[in-house]
Amino acid sequence: MSGSVYNTTKRSHVGPSYYALDINQFVTAFLQSLQNRNLKAVSETAIGSMIINTFTSFTLGEGLEPQSSPETQALGWTEEQRSAFISQAESFFRRYAGSKRIDHYGKLNFYQLQNIALRNCLVDGDALLHRSFRNGYHNYEPYIQVLSGRWVRNPYGEIDTKEKIGGVSFDRAGREIGYWIAETANDLVDNFTSHYVLKYNPKSSFEEFNLIRLDLHEANQVRGIPVLSPVLEDIFDLETFKAAYKQKAATQALFTGIITSEKDAPAPVVSTIENLRNLSSPSEAEMITKAQSGQVSDISLGSGNIIQLNPGEKWDMAESKVPATDFEKFVESELTHIASGVGNGGLAYEMVLQKYNDNYSASRATIAGQEKKFKSLRSVFSTQFCDPIWEQVIDWGIRKGYIEAPGYIDGDWMFRKSVLACTWIGPSPINIDPKKEVEAHIMAINAGLETKEDAVREMFGKDYEETVERRVHEKELEESSGLTEDLNPDIQPSEQEENSNE
Repeated sequence: MSGSVYNTTKRSHVGPSYYALDINQFVTAFLQSLQNRNLKAVSETAIGSMIINTFTSFTLGEGLEPQSSPETQALGWTEEQRSAFISQAESFFRRYAGSKRIDHYGKLNFYQLQNIALRNCLVDGDALLHRSFRNGYHNYEPYIQVLSGRWVRNPYGEIDTKEKIGGVSFDRAGREIGYWIAETANDLVDNFTSHYVLKYNPKSSFEEFNLIRLDLHEANQVRGIPVLSPVLEDIFDLETFKAAYKQKAATQALFTGIITSEKDAPAPVVSTIENLRNLSSPSEAEMITKAQSGQVSDISLGSGNIIQLNPGEKWDMAESKVPATDFEKFVESELTHIASGVGNGGLAYEMVLQKYNDNYSASRATIAGQEKKFKSLRSVFSTQFCDPIWEQVIDWGIRKGYIEAPGYIDGDWMFRKSVLACTWIGPSPINIDPKKEVEAHIMAINAGLETKEDAVREMFGKDYEETVERRVHEKELEESSGLTEDLNPDIQPSEQEENSNE
């Protein structure tokens, strides 16, 4: 951002209102400051924490689940070959991805790493995904490493150039070729140096680094923007207001009087000695001594203090003058503004606080609109984070002989992409009225507007084929045990329920 200065005290831009042609000149100039302040907002304010938790929980839930979708027509497979591959691939991936062996640090599984990667992207603007194999490509296991975007920065604080922007290196064509990863000293203190890693390492059998970015504004944007950046000032200002209101409430809870004297009134004399004589603690005894000697004691607010007045004195109650006549409505108004202004499409106020309108239609419209935004974020994240890991693990499983995929080894890259096609199932939307939701899906299925697979995925976030297999197993188990429960009772709605629906 040419010709402007960032004021860290007032947290504002001063100078000419000018934005450079290259967005990177603006983004990377203040990226570290934005990352630190976003982290502060998430770590130290309830509002920042709620927003990040809402994004992660509604986008990922317990973790996105893969649904293998090989393109049968492009592959020339039979339906039996396709079904066998899907079953083997999904089972193999769940076993390996569900273990901690996939993590470079050996602490988390794939589904937990999803949460870490998404939080890093939201708070820091982006995250670095490192994929590789232990000791070899054909003989050993794949692993992944997730690094926060805060680790990607130019070495020694160097300024950006066309070849190096925000810790990312480029070739002459403007394509990313490597990243600079910050280092710490032995005592874990930042030493402002970085080591360089190639995006694709030709000396390794397989090693790849990719910077995951979610909220990009321009095609050539190198670094992502932390999600709370547009509303940081509002969050901190609201926290200040909340603190002032709490202080007001605490002050109002104290029953303390203040004595005011007339202009010509005699000097005040402490007249509470008789009351103080009944106190026995050392500090209170010291107060009595000071009062008898005529020393002026410190004046402070206290609960239940009653002071005898001298001639010419009058009594006033201590009262805060903080202008907050309707605190709750003011906070709701500010939260609505903050939630709608965050990055990645914004959030609905109701989703942040999980507080919905009493009207079913209004609440359903809010949830439906927000779910579209979560789907968009889920798609961008799964494309950059989940797809590469799925492809790496399944490719390894095929080469090791755990998964049958006819023609894969000798096929070209398009054939392999068709084999490795996958969709990711996220958490189901909130169902305010499950009965109405089910009835709506049944009507859509009967009208040919959607499939049962679509309904199972949208309502419950589950895999349809796995659901059918479980139902078949349950039916066989019930028949063998003689259990014949009626799961479809003819339940009539109560009069109260009918009135509420009206």
